[in-house]
Amino acid sequence: MQRFSTLLGPALLTAVLLAPGAPVRAQTTLSLTGGVNRTSLSTDADGASSVFESLTRMSIGLAATLPVSDHFGLQLGGRYVQKGGRLDVLGVLGMMGDMFGGFEEMPPGASFDADYEMDYVELSALARVEFPLSGDRVSGHLLAGPALGLQSSCEGVARLSGLDEPAAFNVRTDCDEGELNFQKIDFGLAAGAGIDIGLTDSIDASLGLLYTLGLSNVSWDAGGSLKHRALTVQAGLVLPIG
Repeated sequence: MQRFSTLLGPALLTAVLLAPGAPVRAQTTLSLTGGVNRTSLSTDADGASSVFESLTRMSIGLAATLPVSDHFGLQLGGRYVQKGGRLDVLGVLGMMGDMFGGFEEMPPGASFDADYEMDYVELSALARVEFPLSGDRVSGHLLAGPALGLQSSCEGVARLSGLDEPAAFNVRTDCDEGELNFQKIDFGLAAGAGIDIGLTDSIDASLGLLYTLGLSNVSWDAGGSLKHRALTVQAGLVLPIG
């Protein structure tokens, strides 16, 4: 009996060590994602709430999810994200014409707009809540937390179209060279949701949405605050690293 007891302890320990590993979602994981941004700028300048339109741009990210409990974790991420917005210059001139008089409309079909294209390295620390959706293979998650963007490049593009050459033009300039005074740091809040789908026992596919609400005024030259808004549709792979 004593010999049986002596052998039982190592046998149980071996069984525990050889048991199937925990699912990917219960481990520390690394996510590689790519996506499309629908981004714009919002302003509270008088009468200018509708002069900015959206642009479609790109986002590539890497994030580590650290589990705190079975359903809660911390997602630390970094991504290269392109933001900005399109200014309806004719709309602005029309608004000024209504205010001061003297603005004559351009010929029908003509458009005059300016794109502001700002790229950032964005760092985030997001709380992550996970919940099962379909067995062990499909789960959902919610994300929320702060995000800090460090500007890596900034360009302005002025474009006149709808007129016969040589009147039409397309001019691109660096923001600093064009004296477009945009701030280098953008602070905001991010929130999103997504699903993880098990492809194998150790690899998941992820699909999700992430909305970033800019809180910083990125330009002091707009006659009011100018802030980023971005909705990212992203997909990627999730791999266990711990």
